[in-house]
Amino acid sequence: MLKFLADENFDNTIVRGLFRLSPEIDIVRVQDLGLSGKDDPTILDWAA
Repeated sequence: MLKFLADENFDNTIVRGLFRLSPEIDIVRVQDLGLSGKDDPTILDWAA
């Protein structure tokens, strides 16, 4: 299964719509991880 990490600049209405269409989809938002405002290398390190 693919896992997705949504950047804080990604439109949350799209994330909510994806959950409505496929509740089993695995999307984690940067905001939910406490990584808001962190630089891209930090977020990519977490994702790896």
